[in-house]
Amino acid sequence: MPLLPAVALLVLAGGFSAWVYYRREFAVRGRGLLLAARLLALTGVLAVLWNPNVPAEARRAVSERFVILDASASMAALDTAGQPAWTGAVARARTLAREGARLLVTGGASSGAGRTVHPDSLARLSPDGHESALAPAVGTAAEAGAREIILVTDRRVADPVALATAALRLGARVEVDSTVPPPGLNLGVSRLVLPAAADSGRALRGAVHVEGRAPGDSVEVVVAVDGRRAQLLRLPAPGDGETTSAPFVLPGSLAPGPRRVSARLTAPDAYAPDDQRVRIVHVDAQQAGIVLVSFAPDWEPRFLLPVLRQVTGMPVRGYLRVGADSFQAMAGDGAASGEAGPFGPPTVDGAELERRVDQAAAVVAMGVDGPGRAFLDRAASRATRLAVFPVDGDGAAAGGVAAGDPQGGEWYASDVPPSPISAEMGQVLYGGLPPLSGALALADGDAGGGALNARLGGTGEPRPVLVLRSEGERRVAVVLARGFWRWAFRDGEPRDRYRRLWGAVGGWLLAGESVAAGPDVFPETLEAPPGRPVRWRTRGPEGRELRLSVTDSTGAVVLDSTWAVSATGAFATPALPPGPYRWTAGPAEPSDPDPAAATGVAATGLFEVESFTREALRRPVEAAQLAPGPVAPRASSQHVRPLRTLPWPYLVVLAALCTEWAGRRRAGLR
Repeated sequence: MPLLPAVALLVLAGGFSAWVYYRREFAVRGRGLLLAARLLALTGVLAVLWNPNVPAEARRAVSERFVILDASASMAALDTAGQPAWTGAVARARTLAREGARLLVTGGASSGAGRTVHPDSLARLSPDGHESALAPAVGTAAEAGAREIILVTDRRVADPVALATAALRLGARVEVDSTVPPPGLNLGVSRLVLPAAADSGRALRGAVHVEGRAPGDSVEVVVAVDGRRAQLLRLPAPGDGETTSAPFVLPGSLAPGPRRVSARLTAPDAYAPDDQRVRIVHVDAQQAGIVLVSFAPDWEPRFLLPVLRQVTGMPVRGYLRVGADSFQAMAGDGAASGEAGPFGPPTVDGAELERRVDQAAAVVAMGVDGPGRAFLDRAASRATRLAVFPVDGDGAAAGGVAAGDPQGGEWYASDVPPSPISAEMGQVLYGGLPPLSGALALADGDAGGGALNARLGGTGEPRPVLVLRSEGERRVAVVLARGFWRWAFRDGEPRDRYRRLWGAVGGWLLAGESVAAGPDVFPETLEAPPGRPVRWRTRGPEGRELRLSVTDSTGAVVLDSTWAVSATGAFATPALPPGPYRWTAGPAEPSDPDPAAATGVAATGLFEVESFTREALRRPVEAAQLAPGPVAPRASSQHVRPLRTLPWPYLVVLAALCTEWAGRRRAGLR
């Protein structure tokens, strides 16, 4: 904490304490001493937060030398001699530790600030981390009194700038051990681009991206479906620091159901786990999914598609109108689904899009005007779940709302009136949300159903910008303003509000047993990263318990337990080893050992825990970038340490608090 804020906080806290003792409390004997004890405790707390470097006595050399062993996944890669870098690194770290240095291990299971390890325990460790972040461990060592820090690493470090900055700020000299040999040549399948859903009988387009270093001039990638080889791709070898890619097309003969599509390099290299990427593609999914159609150019589909897919767990297909009777499928970053490929997304005509809209569980129509309304009247006449983003009164009429022309100016979201989503959104929207634009005014006599209000310039009369209406089984959301994507464009509270808003609207639209809207339990991503908990979302059992069973590719049960679902419909299960898994979820029935046999099974499906990590694809950092330079030697009386690493500030704070507490009790104060 900077000095000025710390002093300001001390003055404010001290003034408030004095006001309490001399204006609010009874006048007791010795209240000046009690106030002094409280001020001393406050000063100690703020001093620890300020955390200046203070003089300290010279310590033994054994405690001034630290060794940080990098246990990230890239340390398992082979070096130029064909041996794992981890083997030599462990031997070197053990030698340095036995010479008197303290040993910290970071990057693996002991990620974060690192943990102290005895040299004899190194044999039980393995490089299983997925991020070489060494700066926290350097900070830990420096604050513990280290004057010299030796990094035993392959130099594939994710935070070299933060590492050097921490060492300079804390006055420690960093040295990179030179005995770790350079890494060998390694290639990796960095991306496998495929849609989340596809139709049987239609070609499935995708692309493979490869990066790294290779000895030859070409590389081969095998594309397989459910473990059976489908295609062999030959790509030009990428240059140093470059990426090469190639498209592929799978014929339209995939069987309905979830299909596991993989892309694997054929030639062995220095690190095998990054040689394969996997994607789960649902062919002719039982749930029709969500279809989004944009009739006018706008940023909203780019941000809304990933949110809808994550909060619903359903296939989401997006289409942009590019002609009078031509719609282009959207190609996104993997979150936006559809049959779009990365090389020239295909287009569909109006008749084909009408068929897909008619089969959809929910329809989202953006930029709706007069022609868009005519399309929706034909294609979505039977849709019972509809979200409309109109641009004028004709578009609003497609959602059954009578509205006038859009009004210019900046409209700031102000409050959430009582509605089906108010419990999730809260009653008040605090400042900081970017403004909306083009708000449509509801016609006289058309009232009710408002779920979000906005004010012109932040001070005018509130006007509904989101209307939710239900008639029997039909539910319609009409968005009467544009520019919600600006919320998602900004980190922090605006982006969180955007996700909460459309998650709540999507949950309201899809609520009800009449909509066959897909599974009620689903993983947030069908391709989970390695070494991290698997995160799940639900629709329906919020705040209750459910039974989840997970089996691996051999049918062995690896997870079978009851989980409490939070009020937001989310929960997490422990990390799983890489590989394909199938899950079955149902109501918590302790008397029934098999959740699949219980009535009302909520979901079953396939997901993958990938082995891919970018650790071995990261280029080694030069040793000079990790070592900020020598630190000028100091005399023994000039040794300094950060204040929070010393014990006496905490003892002073504790003694002052105990003194004040005892004194108040003896004086008759609470």
